[in-house]
Order: sequence, then C-alpha cells, then structure tokens
Amino acid sequence: MNELTLFYDGSCYFCRNFALMSKLQSEVRVELIDLREHPNIQRALLAEGCDIDSSFVVEANGQRLLENAAMSYLLAQLGYQRMAWLFDVPLLGPALYKTLVVLRRIYLFFARKKPFKDAV
Repeated sequence: MNELTLFYDGSCYFCRNFALMSKLQSEVRVELIDLREHPNIQRALLAEGCDIDSSFVVEANGQRLLENAAMSYLLAQLGYQRMAWLFDVPLLGPALYKTLVVLRRIYLFFARKKPFKDAV
C-alpha cells in the first residue's frame, strides 16, 4: 500500500483543512503531522535546512518533496490532475506556490500566530 506523510501547520486554518481533506480524499494512506504539536520534528526539519515557514512538505516513496513539487504530488494523489499540472509548469508553479505562502503568512499575522522559526 502506498503511503505519504504530510507535515502541516495546524495553526493555519487553510493548512489544517487542506491536510484533513487530503487524508479523507486520497487514494493512498496519508499520515498527518501537525508541526505545531511536534516541536522535535519542527527542530529536526529546521536543522536540516528545510524552511518549514515557506515549504509545503510531503514525504512519499522515500523522498521528501517541497514547495510546488509537494503540492503537485499531493494534488495528483487526490485526483486533481489538472490542478497538479499547474504546479508543475516551470514559471507558473512556483508563482502559484509563492502566492499560497504569502496568503498563509497574512493569515498567521492576523491570527497572531508565530512563524515556526520564532515559535521553537
């Protein structure tokens, strides 16, 4: 059975709901890890140089996928092939992904939540 691990920000309304939807709709087994509840994993990812404040992180098939590659992979697993394709387009994919990062930061600012780097 295929499995993937999705690391997400449980303090972000959008991240949390997308993670839950991913688990419910995916054709593979999805393990959800809320990084706000696992500071040890937060520190480990940060120590490895993974910018978890601006990276969507998925581990699947022994690989760690980040940013738009992770988003594309997960959307494909959910059956959203056309949307996944958008995140694979060379200039468009990174731009779409950076837009999501900015929206998340705006949400966290108004929700008065600290970025991971400041919370650990």
